[in-house]
Amino acid sequence: MAEIPAVELDASQQRFRSGASNVEAEGTRYTLAELADTLRSTRGRIQQIVDRWSQAQLWAQPPEGSVSPNGEDRWSATEAVSHLIATQNWYRMHMWRLRGEKRMFDVMVRGLGDLARNDIPKAELSDQLREATQALLDEIASIPADADMSSQRDSTFFGMLSQRGWVYLAINHDLMHLAQIERLKTYPNFPVA
Repeated sequence: MAEIPAVELDASQQRFRSGASNVEAEGTRYTLAELADTLRSTRGRIQQIVDRWSQAQLWAQPPEGSVSPNGEDRWSATEAVSHLIATQNWYRMHMWRLRGEKRMFDVMVRGLGDLARNDIPKAELSDQLREATQALLDEIASIPADADMSSQRDSTFFGMLSQRGWVYLAINHDLMHLAQIERLKTYPNFPVA
């Protein structure tokens, strides 16, 4: 198993963002193992930020007026990470249903940008991210080798997605918020430590 090389992942992201491709087409370019390793890597990068940054840095928000008030760039790192954690239940639900399973979650996003919180202490956020990442990776690992990888479910926002499409969507979402989190360091009000 090996993660998708950075240059190839960047090209894939460019195709998706430009409209030359879509989530499902990009997801099906890769094996489930490659997608899982790539997700492990992107989540690892986010985990490193949560573990290295101070509480003040994790809670820091862009200065008012510096970003679109409706865009997710208005979020702190804690808000972005808590949103990523909650959103993965949406992926998992669809992945289960593709296998004919129905399960319920205590926490489920109800719309774009839902469940972003800025009141989670650093240690708790770190633990939650680590646990959520392991749960998602375990979910991917539990997909049987003989699973129908062509079966799809409607994602509402990104069209019909297969198991690999859902995992690619999770990676894409992680990368989008990772870039947003890293931009926080460029603002003049970002805490030194």
